[in-house]
Amino acid sequence: MAHWIKAALALAGIAALLVLLNAAAGILTTAVNQLFTAVPGVQIGTETTTGLWAVIDQPIRTYLAARTQHLAVSASTAYTLWQITGLAGLIGGFAGSTGARITWTAWGATTAMVWTTAPADGRIVATGITTLTWPLASVLALRGLSLRPLVHNHIHNAAPQIRPEIHIPAQPGPDTPPKNIRPLRH
Repeated sequence: MAHWIKAALALAGIAALLVLLNAAAGILTTAVNQLFTAVPGVQIGTETTTGLWAVIDQPIRTYLAARTQHLAVSASTAYTLWQITGLAGLIGGFAGSTGARITWTAWGATTAMVWTTAPADGRIVATGITTLTWPLASVLALRGLSLRPLVHNHIHNAAPQIRPEIHIPAQPGPDTPPKNIRPLRH
C-alpha cells in the first residue's frame, strides 16, 4: 500500500477518534451536571444531623453556604463535591493510590472550616472533635503508608567470562625483522 494512503487512513482514524472523544466528553459533562443539580439544598438554620457528626457537619454547611453566595455554583453542589472528594480520598487512599492519599491529606483542611464557622463558645470543642475524628479516619485512608525510604541494595554485575583456551603469541621467524627496526624509505 502506498504511504500516502496509509497516512490518509491514519489521519481519518485520528479524526474519528477525536469526534468520539468529544461526544463522550459532552455526555459525561451533562451527566455530572445533572448529578450535581439534583442534590437537595443545604439547610443552614435547621439541624439535619445529630451527635458528633453534627458538630462537624453543621459548621461546614454554614461555611459553604456563606462562601458560595456570589458564585455560579450553589451551596448544595459545593457540599456534595466536598463529600465526594472526601469519600474518593478515603476509598482511593485505602486502595493505595498516592494521589488519593494526597487528596485525603488536603481534605483535612476541613478543620479550618469548622474553626471559622463554629460558634465562639464551642469553637475549641468543635475543632477538637474534628481534629480527632480526621486522624481516626486517616488510619483507613493512609493504611500501609510508610515514611521510611525504600532502599534497594541489589547490584547486578555480570559474571566474569572465563575461557579455557590458551593463546600463544606468534613467534617471529628468522626472516622477520624485529618490530622496533624500520627500514629507510627513499
